[in-house]
Amino acid sequence: MSDSAPLRGGEQPKIDDKLPVLERTPTRLTLFLFGVAYWTSHKIHYDVEAARAEGFDDVLVTANLLSAYNVELLTHWTGNPQCVLELAERNISPAIAGEMLTITGRVVDLEPAGDRTTARCSLLISRRDGSTVLEGSALVALP
Repeated sequence: MSDSAPLRGGEQPKIDDKLPVLERTPTRLTLFLFGVAYWTSHKIHYDVEAARAEGFDDVLVTANLLSAYNVELLTHWTGNPQCVLELAERNISPAIAGEMLTITGRVVDLEPAGDRTTARCSLLISRRDGSTVLEGSALVALP
């Protein structure tokens, strides 16, 4: 398997393989619509003035949307929308509307699990300048 490529039928990853990079730039509209879908009630996620009153330059990206980006990365890589068995994340610093976010992952462990193999992956969401927004890990079922 080559680094940064989705898995294809029968391919098995190796430890230290990189997952395909995902880039997203959440807009104010993205955050508003995502907030409506998830009943986000804190104004700093959809009201610019409320966010500025709290000391931020713009509205903040919700943790749920960051999680969705990680799940998108993992499901795109495996080709299975139900591959995520565990997801653990730690928000390091806030992301704001309009910032380009880079979502990356790496295989850190492989383990047989009955009739399938699972992969433990490290996850990272960072800004264009390389600063960290979120660190995490996931356990995924491989095809």
